[in-house]
Amino acid sequence: MSFPSSSAANDKERVVILIALGKPEEALLFEQHLTRSFPNVMEIYRASSGFDAMSLAMNAPRVVLLDQRLPDVMGLDMIEPIREQIGEENYLIFVGGSGRGGIRPGMRDEALKRGATALFDRPINIKMFLRTLRKLLFPKVPEHPHISGLELLDLLQAYHMKRVDRTLRIFAADGRVGSIYMNGGEIHHIEAGAMQGFPAMVDLMMWSEGEIRIWDASLSMEKTNQMPTMNLIMDAARIMDEQSQSKKGTDSSDEIEELDIPMFDNMEDSPRG
Repeated sequence: MSFPSSSAANDKERVVILIALGKPEEALLFEQHLTRSFPNVMEIYRASSGFDAMSLAMNAPRVVLLDQRLPDVMGLDMIEPIREQIGEENYLIFVGGSGRGGIRPGMRDEALKRGATALFDRPINIKMFLRTLRKLLFPKVPEHPHISGLELLDLLQAYHMKRVDRTLRIFAADGRVGSIYMNGGEIHHIEAGAMQGFPAMVDLMMWSEGEIRIWDASLSMEKTNQMPTMNLIMDAARIMDEQSQSKKGTDSSDEIEELDIPMFDNMEDSPRG
């Protein structure tokens, strides 16, 4: 069996999708929805196990829908080897969770670090899934390159003014992963590890080293932010500025104390710059 080229999808070429879900009836349901939503565009293959998924992934399908749990292996352990097979230009959508909390925060971070493009909790909102898939496969604007540094304020303000859908995923140098999701220019969900909403936004703006990757789609349907986007940005920026000023004040105070008390018996009592 051979797959078509994995180059960027367009309306004239057939897009190969690999469905690797643990429940056959769920996989069949997805195949039916995809066939109806993308007639004469999709070429769909189903893998019933991790072994089958790896075999089919060697042909670099455009999209892989990967379950958290397959009959013979945990899906989390399959992300990296499948990503290696399909390449960075293709998409891996990780499906998991069944309870109220969905995919737990630790697994979410790990899935993103290992190469998942998007995460979907069960039960999956099929309309949201199909909308996200369409925006990934047929973007209206060119894909963004990776951006070094956390230029969040400028990026968020620009996307808010353009009223576009975006996902900003931040990979910190220390291994932390955060995400900001925008729908029509409005921030509707923020996560930084186990933190969500406004506290996560404040935490992300304090990160100083890492990489931002951007998708031209909102890859989450969660809503943890109720604030207007500009209010959220301004409040987070104000808190960041206050913390920065507080740190500068502490540093200045420490320098004065060091002049008055030049020696310390206990290292824990020494000033910190």
